[in-house]
Amino acid sequence: MIARRPGAFGGEGRRIDHGMAPEIRQLVQRGTAAFESGEYGEAETLLLRVLDRNTTYANVYHMLGVIASFRGASQRAVDLFRRALALNPRYSEAQLNLAITLADMGAYDAATAEVGKLQAREPGDTDRPGPAILGKLANAHADLARKYHTLGMYAEAVGEYDKALGLCPNFPDIHNRRAASCRELRDYAGAMASLTRALEFNPRYVEAYVNLGQLHRQMGHLVEAIAAWERALELNPAHPLARIYLAQAAASRMDGG
Repeated sequence: MIARRPGAFGGEGRRIDHGMAPEIRQLVQRGTAAFESGEYGEAETLLLRVLDRNTTYANVYHMLGVIASFRGASQRAVDLFRRALALNPRYSEAQLNLAITLADMGAYDAATAEVGKLQAREPGDTDRPGPAILGKLANAHADLARKYHTLGMYAEAVGEYDKALGLCPNFPDIHNRRAASCRELRDYAGAMASLTRALEFNPRYVEAYVNLGQLHRQMGHLVEAIAAWERALELNPAHPLARIYLAQAAASRMDGG
């Protein structure tokens, strides 16, 4: 499953139509806004109304495909992404999502074929997608992972972060976010391993130190938590959360907590 955002009403996903009726334009704009806010039920209703009136907008099919994928309706998502690509064969975002959905369905040959089409538009290693494509694929998984985390589906979030890191293992922000999901699962070893990797890739990563402090605090290691937050403030003295956490920790020490 994936969740990627197309450009809001325009860009490569839209078939140019200078004569678009005002009511259709309004439906597309409202549907796009709902989609980008994560209000998928409302977005789907609005976008289907667009298709009742006009079937030539690739980005509408793409958004509906993302919604279908998020709901686990993989075959419907594939059909919608293919419809978007039939309207605009160079719609990279739809092709990326098609490839990811096919891979999640186990249709690896078909997924590889879609990645190959993207590679043909990007110079790079012929045996492996180029870094730009891998980065987009990794970010697609990371986007979905963030949504899962927000919904409290932490195990699913970790699974998507693992897929992202399988493609781009040197993204410190993904390691950091994975750690937060592991922490919510009380998988402290997993969280620590992810933060260690994040800081190996970027030793000055302030957010990772803030997250490390939270992890130590949750584990009952107050001294280590304070050290992590102090390091975060050395790197960014104005970081609001680090200041708040450090003040709370100081008060807790005074109270004997």
